[in-house]
Amino acid sequence: MVDLRKNRHLDEELAILRRLLVEMSELVDEQVAGAIDAVSNCDLDLARRVRERDDEVDALEIKVDRQCERILALFTPVAVDLRLIIAAVKVNTDLERIGEHAKNLAKKTQHLERCTDLIGRTKIREAADEARKVLLEAQDAFLKQDKIRAREVLVHDERVDRLHDESLESIANLFSEFPDRTKELVHLVNMSKSVERIADHATNIAELVIFLVEGIDIRHGNVPRPAEAE
Repeated sequence: MVDLRKNRHLDEELAILRRLLVEMSELVDEQVAGAIDAVSNCDLDLARRVRERDDEVDALEIKVDRQCERILALFTPVAVDLRLIIAAVKVNTDLERIGEHAKNLAKKTQHLERCTDLIGRTKIREAADEARKVLLEAQDAFLKQDKIRAREVLVHDERVDRLHDESLESIANLFSEFPDRTKELVHLVNMSKSVERIADHATNIAELVIFLVEGIDIRHGNVPRPAEAE
């Protein structure tokens, strides 16, 4: 006999988990948008606010983890509910890492006064805008459990990778052209890497959507799954 009361309580706890993930997603998106604006406009005040709000991201990460632990302790979720818990834990980690990269990006703002002319000769700003688009698409796919949108994210991430590669190539040429500005150019390399990592973590979220909806783990497609390895 199905315990309807238990199912109802599980649904309520899962609803709380979803609300926390929505809150986490919105905050992290604000952090990324703020970091990009701070870098683009050399806005030191905005960069400071982005760094300060990183504590809020960390606090929400803990709340999501505790809610997942609570559900596992009180109930025995199976099938799609269990996949949701697994996905939520991993999405939570990816969102926290995106927030960390946004903070690191904001930190670079203080160095931009000395290298704004150099940034314009890279694709960093263009890559940052594309990375945020990938993030928004991944978040939307996760919240709507939209596997089609999730697969589109995987394609769009390739554009960020190309822009990152182009930026690194441009920066390598700048090292030769401006050997006396090595410190500024190293900052640009780190900025480009942070932008690329934001898109990578967003792509992880999209892959988790496919796992959640289809029960298929598409990460590391060339690695045999346990059943295949036997």
